[in-house]
Amino acid sequence: MATRGQVVDDIRHGDFVIDQLVSALRSTAYFPLKPERYGFWYEDNGDKDEISWVTSGTSFMPPDSPLAQGVHRLMVSIEPNDDGKDSFTVRAFPHLAEEMEKNDVPAWHISPRVKGLDVQIWNPEDEKWEDEWEDTNKIPGLIEVTLLMEAPGKYEPPIKISRLVQIPLGPATTSPVAAPGGQPGVEGGANSPNRQQRGGDINDGPPSAGGAGAGAQGNPGNRGDRSGRGPRARITSGQ
Repeated sequence: MATRGQVVDDIRHGDFVIDQLVSALRSTAYFPLKPERYGFWYEDNGDKDEISWVTSGTSFMPPDSPLAQGVHRLMVSIEPNDDGKDSFTVRAFPHLAEEMEKNDVPAWHISPRVKGLDVQIWNPEDEKWEDEWEDTNKIPGLIEVTLLMEAPGKYEPPIKISRLVQIPLGPATTSPVAAPGGQPGVEGGANSPNRQQRGGDINDGPPSAGGAGAGAQGNPGNRGDRSGRGPRARITSGQ
């Protein structure tokens, strides 16, 4: 059984990780001349989702990485580290590369305390949250990301830390949106509240941190219908 101090430390650690994730998402980069290279990719794996996008930020990047000071593609997932423990894992790719083998890129196991990642994407047309994203040439305007921290005790549920994230390059949110858990969400494009969960309980937190995205103008490819689907990418598992 974890002590109260250990639980508080885990929450602070999770807050740091998710704030870096929010900063990277808000720094999303998109250029419509090559939408297949700049789209948002999402794979639903239960509580171990995988997301990938192009960013101009430096979150999660080692200072000596040749990609740290420029635009690059991040892939975030939950994968076993060298000790076989599930960890919050990040990979970085040159954003214009046509062929990218996932296993040829070093995996940075950021945190073994983060055991899960759950992502929900807001569908403004149907006004509901979804666990799929097929418009891989486009950028979603609003997503919820939830980290599942290591359970504090053998019979304890995992600690959940959530953020609602508006991506400046995606479609604007102009009406009230309920978060997936039924809590108040975003209204009129204002910054979203943070939410921390333990089991099924949700507590309001302070406004989320993170740098502003690269520009506030909407992405033309996000307007209209959802028929402009393109190739997801050529990142393969290498298996």
